[in-house]
Amino acid sequence: MHDRTSLAIILVSSLVAVALIWGCGPQAPPSDGDGDGGSNANDNQNTVVVCDDGIDEDGDGYGEGCAAGADCDDTDPWVNPGADEVCNLRDDNCNGLVDEGALNACGNCSANCAYDGLGIGPFPMPDDTPPNPDVGADGVGLDPNGDLILDQSNVSFAYMWIANTADLGWGTVSKINTETCQEEARYYSVTCYGGNPGWQPGDACTDVNGSNVQLSANSPSRTAVDFNFDVWVANRAFGGQPSVTKIVNDTMDCVDRNGDGLITTSHDANNDGRIDPNDPTEFPGLADECVLFTTNYAGANELGRSVCLDGGDPYGGPQGNAWVSTYSRTNNRFFKINGLTGQIDETVDLPTGVAPYGCAVDSHGVLWALGGWFGAGRVVYFDTANPSQVGPVLVEPFTSTNHFYGITVDSDDSIWMAGYDTRDVFRYRPTRGNGFAGLSGGTWTRVRTSENSIPSNTRGIAADLRGWIWVAGQAGYITRVPQNLTDGDHSWASAAALGGSLFNRHLGGNMIGVGIDFDGHVWGISYDASQATRIDLDTIGDPVDLNNASCTVPVGANPYTYSDFTGFGLRNFTRPRGTYSLLMEGCTGVDQSTNWLSVEWNATTPAGTGVKVRVRAGDDQALLGSWFGPWDTSPAALDASPIGPVTPTPSRYLQVEFELTTDDMELTPILHDFTVVWDCDDPGPG
Repeated sequence: MHDRTSLAIILVSSLVAVALIWGCGPQAPPSDGDGDGGSNANDNQNTVVVCDDGIDEDGDGYGEGCAAGADCDDTDPWVNPGADEVCNLRDDNCNGLVDEGALNACGNCSANCAYDGLGIGPFPMPDDTPPNPDVGADGVGLDPNGDLILDQSNVSFAYMWIANTADLGWGTVSKINTETCQEEARYYSVTCYGGNPGWQPGDACTDVNGSNVQLSANSPSRTAVDFNFDVWVANRAFGGQPSVTKIVNDTMDCVDRNGDGLITTSHDANNDGRIDPNDPTEFPGLADECVLFTTNYAGANELGRSVCLDGGDPYGGPQGNAWVSTYSRTNNRFFKINGLTGQIDETVDLPTGVAPYGCAVDSHGVLWALGGWFGAGRVVYFDTANPSQVGPVLVEPFTSTNHFYGITVDSDDSIWMAGYDTRDVFRYRPTRGNGFAGLSGGTWTRVRTSENSIPSNTRGIAADLRGWIWVAGQAGYITRVPQNLTDGDHSWASAAALGGSLFNRHLGGNMIGVGIDFDGHVWGISYDASQATRIDLDTIGDPVDLNNASCTVPVGANPYTYSDFTGFGLRNFTRPRGTYSLLMEGCTGVDQSTNWLSVEWNATTPAGTGVKVRVRAGDDQALLGSWFGPWDTSPAALDASPIGPVTPTPSRYLQVEFELTTDDMELTPILHDFTVVWDCDDPGPG
């Protein structure tokens, strides 16, 4: 079994980081007090050299026939081959270069240049003692040298999104705090604002393309959480129009559509841990300004069962694009929904015989979809970066009638599926390294979980970072399966010998989903009990309390979620990513203003990894402007096109944010240090 007790992306031993102090930049010359940045002759004293046998007009010991050598300017005693180069816009040491090695970090001789950065010692972290409010870190940690690396155990997100299929007759989504075990918000699974930002009650309710949004019986099911921790929810809409809706996690990203200076959105106003749908303060319904848009797709009664997210480009583009599919067509189809606009960007037609019941995207950007009741035991896949590449239909070899239900990707990029009516668990291990065409040459594994002491149809399935696969049993139990099983057919006894186990506490009847939160604990979602239940796990994945659940949270009526409802899979397996930010204050003198010039950094980036930076500026640290970037090579010129100049300029504050990414779970980029350079405007006399 893989050792993942550190919950971190481990750096291979050949990539040993060396802490550097390059990021501190060149030291500015000491000022002589006259405001010229140290440029007068007295700043360049030389050791006295005597010329007895030659011509030395300026008395500095250098000249024609002198033992010390010739002089390039025999009229200036401070210019000769033995002089020190200082920042004064001239060639002091006669080597044909001007100010080499003497320019300040701003690239000039100004005494108003300033710079600061991190990396000489360990990077400060938000949870240091005392805490640093100017530092932000998400999904990153420190290596033994104190340099910054990816570490998904440090993801700072404590929410999950549960689709309540029958709630209020429409269908809703509950936002649950996974640490406090409270429902903090609830939303309709559709909005009328997508096609009309100025929508008012009584207006037509339309999606982003102007088509009518269904206002009842949407039957939401799968949810998927993006890199911003916003959620996408798929509406099955039996007999009606399937759709997908995006809901914002952070109120900073919501839209004040009515212009009242406030964000109208669902929240737990009385702090009782439950949203009251009859209280418009707690549940504003269609007036909620954090439900961004709804997108209709496909035809009537074609059933939107699947939703999953690709890696996106969190800095250069969307925080993950949504992929949704039909279920009840003869030839089913996936739709790519743009993560920013909600528009349908592409469609992918699937081979006959596959009716997607769920989907997941691996770290190579390949989307895997499993067949449900139409197309038993079948799996299909395609490349989200090149959707014309659609693989052949794969069929599990162990049964002839199995119907897959839930799907997940693990840390080895293997695909796991729950077999509903066989009550077993299946794995497909694609062949990697031979390109897209080689993916079909993989191997299959079955774990006969149907042989455990409480047989239960398997539904939701999720992978953690400890090497376990977690499966929801319809009868209200959770089964744990070891990830590192060899290929082939395994009895329950052989899986149990490697740590497989059945958690015999009842979690609520008709349990649909299972998921992992960012503290590493496991959640079960009960349709009949309308609740979510957490089981706390220790560092090796065993329950902290064998007899009791850790907490239970009531949600809306009939939750039906068994996809990546925490974002754990996207962050850990689809596209591991982390960010580190620092808020900096520039010039502090009276009437001084700051011109932000550049960000320079030093990083080790193995193949498949990357480091990018973006910035935003402002005069109020709580109201900074728009983000500029990303820059992926150092230095980032903040004062120049094509990405800059950064505005507002000048400004007092700058927030710098680095993004670290990897395509390989065994590799991480290393950010050794960085420097921010700025110039202080001289306030002038008076």
